[in-house]
Amino acid sequence: MCQPAQLGIALTGSAGAAGTIELTFSLTNHSGDRCTMYGYPGMLLLGPNGAGVPTTVIRGGALAFENITPTAVSLAPGASAYFNVGYSDVPGVPPNCSTASQLEITPPNDTAHVVVALPSGIHACEGGKLNVSAVFASTDASATQTTAPSLP
Repeated sequence: MCQPAQLGIALTGSAGAAGTIELTFSLTNHSGDRCTMYGYPGMLLLGPNGAGVPTTVIRGGALAFENITPTAVSLAPGASAYFNVGYSDVPGVPPNCSTASQLEITPPNDTAHVVVALPSGIHACEGGKLNVSAVFASTDASATQTTAPSLP
């Protein structure tokens, strides 16, 4: 399994429309060994002081670009996998939104995490609700409607 120490995790894409925001993150194998991932990453929104703020992670979700079937993703050294995070930034009644400047990300099937800075921040409403996709390879045809970069 891929360990956090083997991976570089970065925000690689974003898109938004009508109150729904999508972020795509890459997980790049920086080690000299092949590793494998399967499933969904874990995450926690972090405020400016690094403390956790209310976060609810939903695997999969109602957004079409996030309904990706989990499959094993094998990463050769230097290769990347991706996952999407979707959220609403429209306050409800009462407005229960979480604002974060960082995101703590735990690779699938692991307990160690990496903190990724979010230059534009996240303002996730519905109690900090984040819909997260399964990790997918850049060549996964079912994930082509994402903000993930496509590779030749």
